[in-house]
Amino acid sequence: MSENQQYEAFFELASSMRAMRRLKPDPVPPSVLEKVLEAGVQAPSGQNTQPWSFLVLQKPESKAWFAERYKAAIESRFTEMMTMPTEKNTALTRQVKAMQYQVNHMQDFPVLLIVCGQRDWPFKVAEADRIGLAPPNFGAVYPCVQNILLACRSLNLGAALTTMHQVFEEDLCEHFAIPDEYGVVVTIPIGYPMGKFGPVSRKPATNKTYYEAWGQQ
Repeated sequence: MSENQQYEAFFELASSMRAMRRLKPDPVPPSVLEKVLEAGVQAPSGQNTQPWSFLVLQKPESKAWFAERYKAAIESRFTEMMTMPTEKNTALTRQVKAMQYQVNHMQDFPVLLIVCGQRDWPFKVAEADRIGLAPPNFGAVYPCVQNILLACRSLNLGAALTTMHQVFEEDLCEHFAIPDEYGVVVTIPIGYPMGKFGPVSRKPATNKTYYEAWGQQ
């Protein structure tokens, strides 16, 4: 593959990566999951600290524990969405239907990947104000998360990150023995998608970019 073909392959990959919330229960082979995780740890980090670790949930009882609390958290925050009729075929109802499916089938997905990050106080928090547990270093871990999502797409795996764990994070950490020095950054259900990948609809970068001062394009 030439250098230009490599560039084209990447941008085609990036432009067809969408959140896939309807996943088949078919297992993900260990070798494929390992490729995904290896892609994650290739992400850059300041001083090469690599402040991430992964917790993989595959056993039915582990996924069921998470799914039960995830569903309760979603229903408590998004009651209207979870009860919205989805008979009409619109962009909104398709999105809602996909979310409803994810909520109701989380325990059936083959892999729930919990990405954790080492806790690290933000620079702006003064020493005297650093009380309790620091948050995980989100900025340092998200490059790893994006690598994981791109790897899933390249392997035709569906994935969609969620941060609803925040509602029950304390119980989550206690149940799965996540040490205090780590916080949960995202949870990513992974599996083979029921739907198809395709071009995504996004506003162009020119609509989202300002030069030298906000509002100047």
